[in-house]
Amino acid sequence: MKPQLKRLLFVDDEANIRKTLPLILRRYGFTVTVCATVAEALEEIQSHEFDVLLCDLNIEREGDGYELVRAVREVNPRCVTIVLTGYPGLESAVEGIHLGIDDYIVKPTNADALVALLAEKLDQRRPKARVFLVSYDESLLQTWRMLLEAKGYDVVSSLGNAGLEKCKSGKFDVFLLGPSVPEAEKRVVIEKFHNSCPAPVVSIRANPEEQPVGAEYHIDSDPQVVLKTIAQAISGKPAAADTTQRSANSTIM
Repeated sequence: MKPQLKRLLFVDDEANIRKTLPLILRRYGFTVTVCATVAEALEEIQSHEFDVLLCDLNIEREGDGYELVRAVREVNPRCVTIVLTGYPGLESAVEGIHLGIDDYIVKPTNADALVALLAEKLDQRRPKARVFLVSYDESLLQTWRMLLEAKGYDVVSSLGNAGLEKCKSGKFDVFLLGPSVPEAEKRVVIEKFHNSCPAPVVSIRANPEEQPVGAEYHIDSDPQVVLKTIAQAISGKPAAADTTQRSANSTIM
């Protein structure tokens, strides 16, 4: 079951809207944290994780709502950001585009329209599936993590096999094993993973001669092939008869 994305940080300097709007949002199942100042909100962003930031554009000074957008983007790029405003000026709107704001809501807002918008944006951010990623190369581990997250996956990564203990703390839909893991160790790593989680394993070969070592999918490292195979594994489709799914592209990860 996919997690419910309902943790919302609401920031506005107007006392009346701070009293009324959170009550409505809570009726729709949101867990709402309310702040009146930028400083309060920054403290909440640093100490708690939120799925939605809903804030006024001008809290204590013109455009300071964007300070909160930047702060939440740093700690949680997947957080939905909605800005409340009387009407965004051209320069302000351009800045919002650069920051990747999900939408503007013009005050006074219609509660039903706001909740519908939040539901739409949250559904778009909902992860496709959870991927456990293991690599012995730190820079390439980060590259693969960013690629998978950009494609909408929730990724837990481990540099080396020490992080396999994380498998016991949550459900995963697929295990992605990078070619930097030595061939002699891959079977051991796969067995450890399967002892904790029944998800299928996608193993990326380091060279064309490498043999399958217990993984359901054994492929080359062309990113398109890897992404296609992950989707195939999650959907439950069996690997092709030729599990070696080769590509002429260079190896990564």
